[in-house]
Amino acid sequence: MAEYCPKCNYKFKPTDWRPECPQCGVNVLYFGIEDRLRAEADKAELEHAHMQPRFDRLKFSLIGHPLSIVRLVLGLLPIAATLIPSGKISYVLPFGTQTKEVGLIGVINFLTGADLDTGLLTKLWGSQIVGKGLVCFTVALLSLLLMLVVTLVGFFLLTLSCSPRGFRRNIAFPVTGMVLATASFVSYAMMVKTLTAELPGIFSGTVAPWAYLVVMLLFAAMIAVNVIYKKKNIPVKYKDVSELLLPYHERPSVIAKEKEKQEKAEATA
Repeated sequence: MAEYCPKCNYKFKPTDWRPECPQCGVNVLYFGIEDRLRAEADKAELEHAHMQPRFDRLKFSLIGHPLSIVRLVLGLLPIAATLIPSGKISYVLPFGTQTKEVGLIGVINFLTGADLDTGLLTKLWGSQIVGKGLVCFTVALLSLLLMLVVTLVGFFLLTLSCSPRGFRRNIAFPVTGMVLATASFVSYAMMVKTLTAELPGIFSGTVAPWAYLVVMLLFAAMIAVNVIYKKKNIPVKYKDVSELLLPYHERPSVIAKEKEKQEKAEATA
């Protein structure tokens, strides 16, 4: 219970336990509730008015234009392209020959399988025979993993494409992906060449340049779409929420409704 009546400013006594003011009879709990609800609604609508432009930019960045949709699709295609085997490696073991395809699936199997022995790989880096080849293998593996991370981060940051730094960011991530993809492919090719020469009859491998070219073309297409988007200077379509920035009774639509309501009342009188 309030200390004073909000209508007549009567000071309540400890014996005034009823919700109605003993002096003016107004219900203290519900007095001015419409104004309070309207104030809360105005506050919520004002917050919505401030958030709406951000939502409009987010929506337009993803599906607001055909080029936005193309860019969104291209965002993940370089990762899908790494599923294409970029070559094969074969090596002779005491109990037979193992042949494996080199690609994203092969990398995942390698990292999650029992064949991975980081301690042994670290020791073999210093080997005069296979050291150089294993260093190239490590560089190829890390470059591929970094390319996947960069591509994923760039894909999620497409939501900020309409921000002031959106264009530079959308160009920087594909370019970085191209550099990492090149480093991975070149390192893998050097590993195959080095280990084949150092371990004749024990190790052999093939390289599929077209798989690398597919990844590079997808990154290049991503860059091209962003450049076209920038050249066209496509404006963001904002929803008009300017009325929500005004108090409720000052909004043109509310004034027009009140006027229409008053005219109907006068016509029926």
